Amino acid sequence: MTLTKVRRIGNSKGILLPKTVLEESGIKGTVKIVVKDKVIMISSAEAKKKKTWADFKNAKKEKADFVVNKFDSEEWVW
Repeated sequence: MTLTKVRRIGNSKGILLPKTVLEESGIKGTVKIVVKDKVIMISSAEAKKKKTWADFKNAKKEKADFVVNKFDSEEWVW
């Protein structure tokens, strides 16, 4: 068990977590905070990956590959 004080940080308040607590919990970057019945639970969370133009382009291409039209069902003559 570790005791720590709530501190003033700018216009907010917060706590500093000791390195040993962070290492034991596996928390490295982004955290998920849940408050239930006056209990604060902090757990490690995966940061959401920002979508890029390439992701959007690939999604559109995948949709386009499944488009069916009458031209695909007819035999083409060149």
